[in-house]
Parts: sequence; C-alpha cells; structure tokens
Amino acid sequence: MDPLRKLEQFALIHLEAPSTSFERMEAVWISEFVFKNFPPEEQEEKVLEFLEKRKSGFPLAYILGTQPFHNLEVSVTPDVLVPRPETEEMVERVLSIVPRSGIGLDLGCGCGAICLALAHALPTWRFDAVDISPGALAVAKNNAAQLRLDGQVDFYLGSWFDPLPEDRSYDLIITNPPYVGTGEEIDLGATFEPPLALFAGEDGLQAYRSILPVAAKRLKKGGLFAGECGPYHGSELIKLAYEAGFPGAKIFRDASGRERFLLALAD
Repeated sequence: MDPLRKLEQFALIHLEAPSTSFERMEAVWISEFVFKNFPPEEQEEKVLEFLEKRKSGFPLAYILGTQPFHNLEVSVTPDVLVPRPETEEMVERVLSIVPRSGIGLDLGCGCGAICLALAHALPTWRFDAVDISPGALAVAKNNAAQLRLDGQVDFYLGSWFDPLPEDRSYDLIITNPPYVGTGEEIDLGATFEPPLALFAGEDGLQAYRSILPVAAKRLKKGGLFAGECGPYHGSELIKLAYEAGFPGAKIFRDASGRERFLLALAD
C-alpha cells in the first residue's frame, strides 16, 4: 500500500463510528492535505489532531486553508468568514444583470471571494473592496495576488464607505455583510468564525442601516445594489431599502427557497 493510501486508511480507522459518507470523504481530504504538507514522522499525529478539530465543529476550510468559490479556490483563515454556496448564488444573479464593463464595490469583502469571482468573470471591470479587519484584508490581498487579479481590485481598510474616495461612484455595489442578530442561534461551525463578520445588532440589520442610505447616493443611475441577508429579514429590509432611496428593491430566494438576496436598481 502506498504511503498516501496508508494514511487515508489510518484516518478512516480513527473516525468515530458510525460515520457518514461525507465524514469519510473529509477524512480523505484531511489525509491528502497532511500528506502534502507535513513530513512522514508527523503525519499520523496531524491527522488525529485535525480529525479532533472537525469533531469539535472547527471548519474544514480552516484546516485545509482553502475554499472553492465560483470557479476559484480562495485561501481562508480564521480571520475571515468561510464563503457559502448562497453567496455564489448572489454572484451568479449579479453576473446575469450587470453590463460588460463598469466599476464595482465589494463592502465587507472578507477573503475577497465576491470581488475576485466577479473580477475573474468580468475582466473589463474594476473593483474597490473594503473591510474593517486588517487580518481579513490581508487574506483578500493575498488571494488577489495568487489569482493574478490584483490588477483589477483596489483594497481599502476601514468601515463601509469611510476609506473610499468621496467622489467615486459605482455601477455595482455588492455586499455580504454581517446579518445575524445577537440573540440568534448559529450553527456549530460558525462559532469559530469572526463575530465581526457575523453579528449586526439585535435584529441583524444594523449593517444595512449604515450601508443602504450611502449606497443609494454612491450608485450611478441604473446601478445595481446586491446584498445577502438573513432568511427572516425580507419585509424589514425592503422597508429600509425604500427609506434609503431604493423604491424598486426586491427580495429573492436562494436555491433552498429561503429569502436571501436584496437586489435594487438606483434611480
């Protein structure tokens, strides 16, 4: 048996029984990661360490250091939220609407998944990307460099629109902001993710209260605002959007049927 297959068998043996097929697949991925990145004398110990972390709910993406996102592979660390499939859906919706060239803004960019996926799909666009976390912005900049998209994206450290040039307007403003209420339950894996990227006040809408009024002023006429939201925010978020200057705002559902995306065109 070759060394990698032997390490995979070792990992599978040490899974807690009964194990799901997905858990077994994760054990194989962990084995492959350890095999590539650690010397032979450390591999079994590292496999056990990472299996124990997964048992505690620690995100697999943090162990492997990467996460697939919309035809890209982005690096992730505990400084950033792990990109979700729902966010890929938002990117797909935006790509079906925006023109072939323009200027976009990604607010709260985290690891850069959204702006980099858009930049990759829209090579004639330029993007600004903002995050308040220095750690997150470092991850995003590294991803842009690794994917050779840094020529299309400029990164800014700060809160929402604060660090951006005051006279700049956009054809697209997109965001996956914190939208979990402080009293809401979150899944086990999210407990390991940065609270700054998750929570937005008691009702989960505090970030949108800051973003929407300024976004309405920063978008060019006919420009698109796109934002991810919680599945119970629809009616209240539409109200906030209307008050901010987006009378045509609409909520769209994700693939699982939950209200998930706010889309609006600037007048």
